[in-house]
Order: sequence, then structure tokens, then C-alpha cells
Amino acid sequence: MPRKRTRFHMPWPSGGLVLSTSHEDQPRGTTVDCQNVRVYDPLTGRARGAQRAGLAKYNSARTADSQVQDMGVVVARDTPADQEEVGARTVTAYAVTSGTVATFTTSGFTTATNGSGALSSSVPVVFSTELFGVIYFADGAAEKKWTASTNTVAAWAASPGTLPTSGSNKPRLIETWRSRIVTSGISADAHNWFMSAAGNPLDWDYSPTTETAIQAVAGNNTDAGKSPDIINSMCPYNDDVLIFFGDHTIHQMTGDPAEGGRIDLVSSTIGGAWGRCWAKAPDGAVYFYGSRGGVYRMAPGGSPPESLTEGAIEEKFKSINMNTTLVRLIWSDREKGLYVFLTPLDGSATTNYFFDSRSGSWWLDKFTTAGHNPTSVLTFDGDTSSDRTLLMGGQDGYVRKFDYDTPANADDGVAIDSYIWLGPIQLTNKPKLMLRELNAAFDTASNDVSFAVYAGESSQVAKAATAKFTGTWVAGRNKSERRRATGHNLFVRLRNNTNSQKWQYEFMGVSVDSFDGPRARQW
Repeated sequence: MPRKRTRFHMPWPSGGLVLSTSHEDQPRGTTVDCQNVRVYDPLTGRARGAQRAGLAKYNSARTADSQVQDMGVVVARDTPADQEEVGARTVTAYAVTSGTVATFTTSGFTTATNGSGALSSSVPVVFSTELFGVIYFADGAAEKKWTASTNTVAAWAASPGTLPTSGSNKPRLIETWRSRIVTSGISADAHNWFMSAAGNPLDWDYSPTTETAIQAVAGNNTDAGKSPDIINSMCPYNDDVLIFFGDHTIHQMTGDPAEGGRIDLVSSTIGGAWGRCWAKAPDGAVYFYGSRGGVYRMAPGGSPPESLTEGAIEEKFKSINMNTTLVRLIWSDREKGLYVFLTPLDGSATTNYFFDSRSGSWWLDKFTTAGHNPTSVLTFDGDTSSDRTLLMGGQDGYVRKFDYDTPANADDGVAIDSYIWLGPIQLTNKPKLMLRELNAAFDTASNDVSFAVYAGESSQVAKAATAKFTGTWVAGRNKSERRRATGHNLFVRLRNNTNSQKWQYEFMGVSVDSFDGPRARQW
């Protein structure tokens, strides 16, 4: 039977990982498997496919051999030192590790006065919020605040009124909204929410002699009422909206409850994971991890929550134990996308995820060392470009960052195992193919990339098969590879798992002969 030659360029699968279709109908422009790679090269911003950025310690110290429970920043205005400073400010970063509060810089940690053991060391995560340069903590046990200007921890005492509590149970959730401190998450009063007086985090008097629109309020003593569902998370969206993510529903506080605000139902079927399960993007979208698994996007007051994982990788999230896994989301301005970190509290290995908003695609990340998985995340907005990055407080007590500007091309000295499967290479009507030639090119500064070719009578068989042949491609344009492989479906896997190396894809040309069927291609 005469053979028909087909030549084409195999683009990087910018549609990311898709696992929801049949093996034979993998959508064009997607991949069946990948790890630690991106559509956009994190070093240059080019849309060509590349290894993700590596991790580096923000500093070489830690306060304890335990997970980082919380991180945050306080920004204060400063006096310009000379005419070369435009907007002088002081950015103070803090962390809580094993219950100890400390500031940190690239040089190390400084334990706060009264900060040693100030908070609970038995909880995996502590939440905090800032108002007027003071940080207020919620750990379910202590009532503490930290003043950035003096680096001092002190008791957080109400005057007038009483801080929210139910017996020995104290709030575990805390946010700032409309210049109020908002708390919730008291296990014995799980539907309730509490707000300090506006502009005064010490005033918790719900029944002042003269009632005002800025007084302290709570769900059990206002017309708005308690949340109909137990509260798992709170998101201060804007001055008009405070979102309550419940166990199986989403509600929002619309308007200040001291001025006739009400609680409105947003979704009766989807809730949110416990903790700070959300992140806000610059365009106003709220991303959150749903109570049933999966990631959603919503705009309060607009359409219902939109699933971003359905039709792509929904099943990847179905096996997550929401009781033993800490979910943390954070938006990356540098990469224009969302990180979803799923950290098992037992310290075991896990898979994390990155959603690229530019291409609407999902990518899988794995840290070889489980201690690198974050229990706390922070968008650090420093003055220098190297300080505008994502910080991650790991289970091993270190604070790390994605290293974009001076990349070590490793995860804190550990090799990044990065790979992607290109294919399946198949033609319409799926005739039998013979691979005749591969031509590949990589960035001129790329390290070596190993390749492996797989073939089979079906896509599923080819993916599980032993490689027909393997080899190594180098930086720049490579010589043609003319070894043969035969099957109805073909894959080419690209991989690098060598320490301190990176790679960037440019193109791969493919030439195949088909034994029957038309020339039209589908991959």
C-alpha cells in the first residue's frame, strides 16, 4: 500500500493538562502528562514552553524545626533619605513558627519582644490580619497582637466589651473589612461572626449606650443574623461585600451589618475549604478551592461560580482529604496565574497546581522534598524586583521564594524533575504511522533535554509502553533524528531531572508516513 508523507510542527501544548476525555480523543494543544513546566518561560516571559522557576531560601535561618504557621507584612510610610527616593516606605515581614512571632529579612529572623511561644504551637496554621500597623492573630487559643513599629507582642484585650469567645473556644479565622476586625471559626459557635467597631479593634461592645453605625456587631445580635451554614473561610472582597465560604454554600454580607447590611445566598451547592481557601486577582476575580474539591472563579454580584477544573483535571482533586490537607491559594502577578498548594499535614509528598490565566491551562508541580510544601504563603511586595515575589513558609520551617531573577534552576539545591508528553501524534481516522524524522530546537542557553519516543496501537497503550528509542538533544537546533517507530499513536516525552539545570523549548518538527487514510492531521 502506498505511503503518504506528512510533515508538521509540534507546538508546545499550551492548553495544559487535560485528563477528562477518552485516550483517543485528547484535545489538540493539550498534554496527557506533565510536571514542573509552564507555557510561558518564567525567565523571559516568552510563550514557548519551559521548566518552571526553582525555589531558593529567602534567608538561611529559621526560628524552629517546625512548619511556618503564618506570614504577613506591614507597610509604613517613611521619610525619604535623600532626593533619590520617591516614595519612601518601610516593609516589615513577620512569621509565626511553632507559636513564636518574629520579623524576618534576607539576613535572618528577629524574635519579637514577648514573641517566643506567644501563640499556639499545636495548630498547623495561624491566621492574622492588619489594621493601622498592628497585627491581630487568631489561633483558637490565644488573644494576641503584634506591633510592627516596636516588634512587640502584647495581649489583645477588649475595651469596652469582650473579645469573641465561647468558653475556652476562641476564633480561628480573622480578616479586616471596612476598618473592622472580623473573626469567626469558633468551634462551639460555628455559624457566628463577630466584628469590632469600625476603626477600633479594641472596641467589642455590642450594646453601647448610644447606638451608632460604626459600633461592634455580631451575627447573633443584628438583623443580618448568623450565617445559615458553618463558616469555613471569609473573604473581604470590597467595602460592600464580605464573602462567607461555608461547608456547602456561599453567602455574602452585602453592606455594613450596623447599617442594614444583609446576608445573601450566592451558591446553595458549593462551599469552600477550611482556612484561607481563596485568592484575589487584579481584575477583581476571586479564585477559591471548593468544599467538594476543584477550583472555582467568581465575581461577587455577577454570574455563579465557574469551575476551572471541570473538563480538565477535576478528578485530580476528588481524592484530596479536606480534613488532613491544608489548602493555600495565592495569585502570582509575575506569572499571571494562580498557585494551588495542597499540603498534607502528615508531611507526606503531594502534587501542587498552577493555573495560567493567559492560556486557561493547568500545570502540575511537585517538590522532591516534602518539607518544601508550604503551610503559609505571602505575596511580598518589596521595593526591589527581587523582593516582588511569592514567599512560601515550608513545613520544615524555612521561608523560600520562587527564584526568577538569579535562578539556581533547582528547588533549594534539589533537582527539579521536569517533563512533558507531546502527543499523541495521530492522523484523522487514525491510520498506522511510521515515524520517519524528528527535528528539535531549544533555547541557545538551554541545558540538555532527554527525549523518548513511544508507540502503540492506541493512545493508552502507547503511553504505557516501553520507549522505542531514547536520546539527548542539546541547546540550539539539533541534527535530525531518523530512527523509526511504528504505531497508530506516537508520543515524544521531553525531560530534564539534573540538578541546577533548566530548559526552554523552541520547536519540534515531525515527519510521519501513513499506510492508509487522509493526510489531515490531529494531535
